[in-house]
Amino acid sequence: MKNSRGIIWGGLLVIFGMIWLLRNMNLLNIDWDAVLPYWPVLLIIAGALLLAAGRERGVYGGVVGLLITLAVFGGIMNRTNRAFDHHANDWNFGWDDHDDDDDHDYGFHDDDGDNHDDNDGDNDDKQWKNGDRPINGVYNHEMEDFIQKANFNLEGGAGSFSLDGNTPKLFEASTKSTIVGFLSNTSINKLDNSATVSLKMEEGNVKIKDGEMSNQAKIQLNEKPIWSIDLGIGAGKGDFDFSNYKVEKLKVSTGVADMDIRLGDKLPTSNVDIEAGVASVTLEIPESVGCEMHMDGALNAKNMGGLDKVDNGLYRSANFATAAKKIIVHYEGGLTSINIKRY
Repeated sequence: MKNSRGIIWGGLLVIFGMIWLLRNMNLLNIDWDAVLPYWPVLLIIAGALLLAAGRERGVYGGVVGLLITLAVFGGIMNRTNRAFDHHANDWNFGWDDHDDDDDHDYGFHDDDGDNHDDNDGDNDDKQWKNGDRPINGVYNHEMEDFIQKANFNLEGGAGSFSLDGNTPKLFEASTKSTIVGFLSNTSINKLDNSATVSLKMEEGNVKIKDGEMSNQAKIQLNEKPIWSIDLGIGAGKGDFDFSNYKVEKLKVSTGVADMDIRLGDKLPTSNVDIEAGVASVTLEIPESVGCEMHMDGALNAKNMGGLDKVDNGLYRSANFATAAKKIIVHYEGGLTSINIKRY
């Protein structure tokens, strides 16, 4: 067992080290879009080795373990649906999400029969040619007194995103982009006193140079409404502080990202759903709030600060039964690191 474990970790280090070295020497250029869909071949090879080895496993066990580990990693990377193109010192992420195009119609319709669909950005109605897009964008929508509930949907693709603070408007967003722009829409429903805000990155290539994302968005929401928030980030960095917002539902979907999420205690119950591919996720939860966490996924490194294991995949804080306010988290991870902090 120890020999097999050593072969797995040693083999991974050798493989990734060689890839990284060849990349830095400009000797390797891999079309990951063409390679990653064939990750099941590694499982086929692993199965063939097991059949050939029979009882005499020995070194074969380590090689099989290495192949399975690489297959799992390849499957997760393929699931995130990104391509990596190497040009000099830059990494380009081609982000083109076509999972369900019918769901991305940004013409909202109110239940009262009136269409109230605002393009909140100054640049939404213009057809920009390549190279003509503005670098900076500002998006906002005025707060109206009757709005009691609101939805915020972010489709971020790849980039750096932050959300915190309060604004007297319903929402504000400041964006910076060198290649692709953003689109923003807000719909109002007076019948149920609600609003829906969407901020979406246009499709295109995203460049990372010198460790900095070219696409950035800084977002603020109004603290008065009860919010349902849906965040979709393919790759990059997310820093979200919801501690001052009344968040009833939070959904986070991410591929390869570093996510810091701070939750608050403004409502009796908050539900959080997180789905991550290859990511590092930090959740900050108030000490006064009872927390229950449901985990699914075998390859997750976890630090469940302040939560006790109750059952397989189920964790709870000691005050969960007695706390007046509760946060319930459902977490599904591929190859992730999850860190729970109490504050």
